[in-house]
Amino acid sequence: MKKIILLVVSLVFVASLFAGASGEADMTYPIIGYADAADEGGGLVKGYAGIGFWGADYGFHFNYDNTAGPYVDPWTINHMFKKFTLHPMVNILVGKTAVPLVKQLNPSSFANLNIIEGGCWGFINPENDWMIKLDGNVSGLGWQLFTLDVNTSAAGGYDYADYGLRLDYNVAGADIGAGLIMRGVEPDADGMMDWAFDLGYTAAEMVNFNFQLLNKQNYDDVEDEVADDMNIYLVTSYVPGLPFWIKPVPYVGYFTYAEMEENVMFFGLNMMPTHNSVLKLEYKMYSEENYDLFGNGSVIVENDLNADTLTLQLGYQF
Repeated sequence: MKKIILLVVSLVFVASLFAGASGEADMTYPIIGYADAADEGGGLVKGYAGIGFWGADYGFHFNYDNTAGPYVDPWTINHMFKKFTLHPMVNILVGKTAVPLVKQLNPSSFANLNIIEGGCWGFINPENDWMIKLDGNVSGLGWQLFTLDVNTSAAGGYDYADYGLRLDYNVAGADIGAGLIMRGVEPDADGMMDWAFDLGYTAAEMVNFNFQLLNKQNYDDVEDEVADDMNIYLVTSYVPGLPFWIKPVPYVGYFTYAEMEENVMFFGLNMMPTHNSVLKLEYKMYSEENYDLFGNGSVIVENDLNADTLTLQLGYQF
């Protein structure tokens, strides 16, 4: 643990030597349990410590990940991209970042309300991926057109790219968005498409609502056909925050997984003691603590991979 802290502090110091550098260092600590941890005691987990650098047209962030195993590089690159302007109305991004199927989550821990990565990232949005993406805005309509990781695809033994489209528009103060991804499959196989819809709205500058509906398609071996897996994500926050010096913004959320058969409720406080720091305390309650080993209900393992968790996240912007 001391080595990880020393490394993060050292990287912050080195980055601060570069003029105009902007970035953040963050650390996540499981106080009680943690989904995907080796046991309920938590310990070092994916995303425990990370550092990132951001600019108007670039981004880089990586985490320390000791859950990768002894034969895998413990450093996980989450974001590494560069954006270029092709035309006043068209930009191109090359690299690895969040897949914009649902409303794209900002890679910065400062911008995200709850501790989104780790226990629930894969339930809400696909993992970050390498991509080539075009984006722009036409009369208030934001659009993104992208292709994902052409070296791997939905059909493991084949080499077909995934293609996606994302649209966003603001109507009467409500942010409305939709996205879809056509997933590469082998010849003559049924096509698979993931789609999502999301809605964000702030009522009377007091309460913010964010809703996301995500439908992912998978191949059902039993039925020998493509099956839909639909899940939802909802988070509500009190925008003004509570009148204390650390400016805590309380939030509550709910999301489902496993075709809405299982769910998680979470409660948290997003605090900013200073203008360049962040402190988040979040508690998650899982409806199902046991683990479905093969994903079909045949073998249920009582190892608390989805145990209730209390997590603290600390971040510093430089």
